[in-house]
Amino acid sequence: MALRGAPARFLIKAFSFVAVCLLVAGLYPAAGWGAEDEDRIFTVKDLPIDETAESAAVARDLARADGQRRALDRVLRRMVLQSDFDRIPRLEDNEISALVQAISVTDEKTSSTRYLANLTVRLKKDAVRNFLRDLSLSYAETVSKPRLVLPVYEAAGATLLWDDPNPWRSAWETRDTDDGGAVPLILPRGDRGDLFAIGAAQVLAGDTNRLSAIARRYNVEDVLVAHAILQIDLAANVPRLNVTLREVGPAGNAVIVQSFSGVARDRIPELLVRAAAEATLRLEEDWKRDNILRFDNPDRLSVRVPIGGLEEWVDIRSRLEGSAVVRKVVLTALSRTGAQVILHYLGEPAQLVLDLSQRDLDLVESNGFWTLALRGSRRR
Repeated sequence: MALRGAPARFLIKAFSFVAVCLLVAGLYPAAGWGAEDEDRIFTVKDLPIDETAESAAVARDLARADGQRRALDRVLRRMVLQSDFDRIPRLEDNEISALVQAISVTDEKTSSTRYLANLTVRLKKDAVRNFLRDLSLSYAETVSKPRLVLPVYEAAGATLLWDDPNPWRSAWETRDTDDGGAVPLILPRGDRGDLFAIGAAQVLAGDTNRLSAIARRYNVEDVLVAHAILQIDLAANVPRLNVTLREVGPAGNAVIVQSFSGVARDRIPELLVRAAAEATLRLEEDWKRDNILRFDNPDRLSVRVPIGGLEEWVDIRSRLEGSAVVRKVVLTALSRTGAQVILHYLGEPAQLVLDLSQRDLDLVESNGFWTLALRGSRRR
């Protein structure tokens, strides 16, 4: 018996919705947010190159070859633990070129013998991954969500945050940073709004409301309190710096304590710069270590995904496909209100939860059942 009227229209709409979802999922598995985040690890932007040779043409070729080498070095340092970096062999220029997907050049300047420019290099993801796996090197690709750094400095009885000067803040500003690193760090502007949002004493006291307020100003969830205490060792007549890094936010509440010694009282700025650089390196190393891809430990997880429509499903699917931990997403059921998927992933469930949280996806287990939803969604 043929269906007519409202029931028929409902079935047609439901069938169309499912068909379109399946089509979009198949045709566009990695578009949008996830792919952009993945590209970030493998792209080095605005790398300055400068070379002098017997002619501008030779200088250009030398500069671009050097730029590609430095770009590869930077990408590998983002992914590989520092302790393993010496195991990476030095490649020839043609071997490096084989790993390069594309380059773009801006701000070119030439003379008869000199070439200057800024180079952006995008590497081939799979080629770099295969290169590291051939060397039996572990690596990570997950990018942390940005963290806001609040540098509090104690010296000679004063506690500084927004004060000018704050040499500890200056040290964080002047360190050599990699904007494409695994742990993006943001320094606040120190404007009037920041001063009203929170003070040094409130930062050190861990005032949750105030820390949340300053985080919202910069559209981040996680704050990194970088507390440095300078003391003078009178016996040795050298400065000592004790640094405590405390994470506040959804990423966790880890605490890192480091100590540094200077060489002379008049070289304290150098000590602060070194401490900020090593603190940054420690953050990067800890993050990579927590997110090493475990190819020797693949697993799968059946997950329910509540959705409110096609657009939301496409967004979630894109974020999943952008994950380095998730190797494959198998759609087993789809309706207007939700999907059931099997996630093929690497490592332990805790690593999967951490990786997806950086993509604003909350993966939650309750009574043995797993649910995945966009952060902030009321659909659970």
